[in-house]
Amino acid sequence: MSRTEYLKAIHNARRVVIKVGTSLLTDSTGMRETMLKTLVSEIDFLRRQKKQVMLVTSGAVGMARSVLRERALTTDLPRKQALAAIGQGRLIAQYEKAFGNVGLLTAQLLITARDLRDRRAYLNIGNTMEELIGMDVLPIINENDTVSTDELKFGDNDLLSAACSSLFGAELLIILTSAPGFLKNGERVSHLSNITPDDMQHAHGPAGPGSGGMRTKLRAGQLCLISGQMLAILPGDEPNPVQALFEGKDIGTLIAGQSKRRISARKKWLLYARPEGELRIDSGASTALIARGSSLLAAGIREIRGTFLAGDPVEVLTLDGITLGRGIVSYSERDLSHYLANPDAEKKQLHGPGAVIHRDNLILED
Repeated sequence: MSRTEYLKAIHNARRVVIKVGTSLLTDSTGMRETMLKTLVSEIDFLRRQKKQVMLVTSGAVGMARSVLRERALTTDLPRKQALAAIGQGRLIAQYEKAFGNVGLLTAQLLITARDLRDRRAYLNIGNTMEELIGMDVLPIINENDTVSTDELKFGDNDLLSAACSSLFGAELLIILTSAPGFLKNGERVSHLSNITPDDMQHAHGPAGPGSGGMRTKLRAGQLCLISGQMLAILPGDEPNPVQALFEGKDIGTLIAGQSKRRISARKKWLLYARPEGELRIDSGASTALIARGSSLLAAGIREIRGTFLAGDPVEVLTLDGITLGRGIVSYSERDLSHYLANPDAEKKQLHGPGAVIHRDNLILED
C-alpha cells in the first residue's frame, strides 16, 4: 500500500478512537489546559468529518497528585488506588465542562481487565458503547484503577485503547504521546507494516509519570495489525496532530498492514482477554497450528503454567517463550497436568471428543 492509499483508508475510517496519556494531560498544577483544548478541537474536527469518536484517557492519578501537591511517583498499589479515587471525578468533570462548551455530552466508562476476561461483560460493554454513540454522546474510557489489582490490570491504557478499538469496531486508533513517534536509532519511523523483534528492542518503557512507553504502543500496534486496524502514534504537543494526519502530513508513526484477514468477534475478544495461564508446546505442535491451521492436541503440550479451568483463555507459546496466540481451553490445568504426568493413561480421554484448544477457539499472532 502506498501512503496515498493509507491516507484514503484513514479518510474512509468511520470510527476513530483517540487515546491520551498522563504525561500529556496533566502536570503539577492539574489538567494541562492546552492539551484539553487540543483534544476538544481534534474530536470536534473528527465529528464534523462525520466520524464516530471515542476517547480513552489516563490522568486520574495525576489529577490527584496535583490536588495533594505530591511530587513523588508512588508504586504502592493501595496508594495509587486511593489517588485514582480522588482524581477520577475531577478528571471527568474537566472533560464534561470542556466538551460541553462545544455542545457535546460525555459519558464515563471505567473498565478493568477482568471485565474483558468475561465474554458476557465484554459484550455488554460493547452494547453500552453502541448505545452512547447512538445518543450522540462521547464515551470517555479509563481503567478502573480504584479496584484493579496487579493481576487484573491491563497495565497500560495503550492496550486498553486497542481493546476498546477492537470492541468498538474502529478502523483507526490514534495514540497521542509526548514523543514525535517511534524512534529507531534516533530517527523517526514514518510507517510500519509489521513489527519485528528488532523494532521491539528499540522501543522503551515510560519516561514520565505514565505506565506505558513506546513498547506498549508497539504492542498495541501488533494487536491492531492482527485485527485489521490502523494505529497512528502522534506527537500530542504538536498543533492539531489529528488534523495534520488527515491532511496527509508525514507526522508520527503510522502502523498499518495490507492484510484483508477477517477475524470473528469471538477471536477479537480473545486477543484482549487476559489469559489465566500458559501452554508451552513443541515444534511439531507449533507447525501444526501455524502451517495447517490445526487444533491444539494434548500430545504437543510440554509445559503448563498458571491455574485455569475449562473454558478459560490461555496463552500458547513455544518452548522458547515466543507467543503464538491465545485460545480457550477445553480442559482444566489440573486435568492437563495429570495427562503430562500420565500420558498413556489419559491419552484416550484428552484425545477423544475434542482437542485441548479447538482451532475455532484459537487466534494466532502470525
